[in-house]
Amino acid sequence: MQSHGIPADKISEVVKAPIPQNLYYEIAMRQERTAKKQQQILYQTTHIPETKAIFYDDHNLVEHDATILDVFRNVTQKNTPNLLILDRSAVYPTSGGQEHDTAVIKI
Repeated sequence: MQSHGIPADKISEVVKAPIPQNLYYEIAMRQERTAKKQQQILYQTTHIPETKAIFYDDHNLVEHDATILDVFRNVTQKNTPNLLILDRSAVYPTSGGQEHDTAVIKI
């Protein structure tokens, strides 16, 4: 029902089984159990312009210059100031199952 949009009565007809009395309750409970929790915001970045993703322009780019817009203390690593926000980046992040790139920043 949920994944293909087939009505419960049609499924019941095909599998020759009655529709459970609590079907919609069970669906709601499953959705509640599997719903993702809202991510905690660790860093306030609304004051910083969005980083330009230059890996879309040239996926073979190996070296480039960028400007550091801000530095954050990493709350997961004893507040070490090692989170850099750049104005542009050729480093691809983990997305859609594709692994992320790694890089070295020389200052």
